[in-house]
Amino acid sequence: MAARVADESAEISLISNEFCAPYERPILSKAMLLDGETKLPCVLDEVTAESQDINLHLGLTATGIDPAAQIVLFGDGTSMTYDRLILATGSRLRRISLEGADEGNVHYLRSMDDCTKLRGQLTKGKKLAVIGGGFIGLEVAATAQKLGCHVTIIEAGETLLPRIGSPTVSAFVQNYHTENGVHFLFGVQAKAMVGGNLQLSDGTSLPIDMILAGIGVDPETTLAESAGLEVENGIKTDSYGRTSDPNIFAIGDVVNQMNPAYNRHMRLESWENANIQGDAVGKSAAGEMTEVSTIPWFWSDQGDLNIQILGLLDPEQACVERAGEEGGLTLVQLTENKIRGAVTINQARDMPLLRRMIADPSFHGDEASFSDEAVPLRKIMKSARR
Repeated sequence: MAARVADESAEISLISNEFCAPYERPILSKAMLLDGETKLPCVLDEVTAESQDINLHLGLTATGIDPAAQIVLFGDGTSMTYDRLILATGSRLRRISLEGADEGNVHYLRSMDDCTKLRGQLTKGKKLAVIGGGFIGLEVAATAQKLGCHVTIIEAGETLLPRIGSPTVSAFVQNYHTENGVHFLFGVQAKAMVGGNLQLSDGTSLPIDMILAGIGVDPETTLAESAGLEVENGIKTDSYGRTSDPNIFAIGDVVNQMNPAYNRHMRLESWENANIQGDAVGKSAAGEMTEVSTIPWFWSDQGDLNIQILGLLDPEQACVERAGEEGGLTLVQLTENKIRGAVTINQARDMPLLRRMIADPSFHGDEASFSDEAVPLRKIMKSARR
């Protein structure tokens, strides 16, 4: 849509290997999984695409790129020329291999089809093993628990959500799920299925009905590699989204983009980052060069738990903790009187203020102010500008 706004006369085509119009994915592990009648939120439906003169090609898989001829090749033998190409190939799920497992009972969650398949098995009393204690696994665990399933999370590490960089957050999230009936097994790995039991590396035999694998993703760079683009932890781009080929741009989870806010390349797997990049890079590809400079922001809804993460926390550095209403919590980490990162748990109203503070170059705070829970964040924000 941003490309259309930037150039009203451009011929724009959007190609997707899924058969339905582009849609929002965060809902798949929550509302869509909880209730199959939930309406799928489309990003660009057929009616809107037609009204904006955008050609939707659904169920079509791109198999290669010829950058010299500026042609995209498709699995059905057809091809399409381009002046500017945007790659939004996202990421591919890491798969597990379990000896003796019935593939019909091993689930992943990336697409609407995945959601439909999993939802059909999440009935009351069923036993679900979630492999991986990341956001997807925790979100599905919370939803399955609401549906009356018995849930066990199997995590190879010693803690949940280590990438956040906060032991306090990890413990808080684990306590919440434990209180709601989810069981945790740490420091073990799934090895095989024997009958209806999942065999673990420590010898535990866990009776289960199904498995959800949430063990992470890798950037889907196959097309980029076929075009000879520079690939390093994703498709490497400049701050405008340009790849090593000036006629090819890239956005979303697949991109390792130069981020001027941190003066280094970063690959961010987040809904907001993909949206910001999509808007800016769409304009850039249409000739209206627009730089992307973002401070990371992630969120996760797990049952009644809302978690928001801002910036990049240093796991070796302590955070200031502010208790919130009804058991909520806000953590703030400062480096040289600047906010390095922050986390809110069921304190969503704090996040807009923290985002303004971290983005304000004139902000200089101190731990004493943040640790005083009687001092509102808004007052800290106003008094800490220089």
